Amino acid sequence: MKNKLSRISLFWKIWICHILIYFPIRALFFLFQLDEAPDFTQIIKSILISPFAGIYGLFDKFPLVILIQMLVMFFVNEVISSKKVIPYLLITFATHILFYAFDIYDIDYFKSFLYSFIIFLPLFLFIFRKNIKN
Repeated sequence: MKNKLSRISLFWKIWICHILIYFPIRALFFLFQLDEAPDFTQIIKSILISPFAGIYGLFDKFPLVILIQMLVMFFVNEVISSKKVIPYLLITFATHILFYAFDIYDIDYFKSFLYSFIIFLPLFLFIFRKNIKN
């Protein structure tokens, strides 16, 4: 199993982690903002559907924003820097700040992003702790 994982590039590992961990966290924040408390089946459905909703851009109010982020990160990695983890964090955070600055996000969306990202960040840094310097 470890041999198979080592063949996947760090770029794809980062974005798979983003899709499979960050988007479910973000979905839970949206789910708990509803007027009525969600039940267990709604939580499970939300977690299972969230990667698809995230890729489509439902959490960002901007369709397929993840593809734009991936392209920018690929460009940064190829042209400017070979580091992978720090550019990912900067690009993700900068994208959402720009969304807020250009009124795509209101303050509630931005808060939801911040809370989700703050929960996701320690998990992400733990997973990629060996790659932070690379």
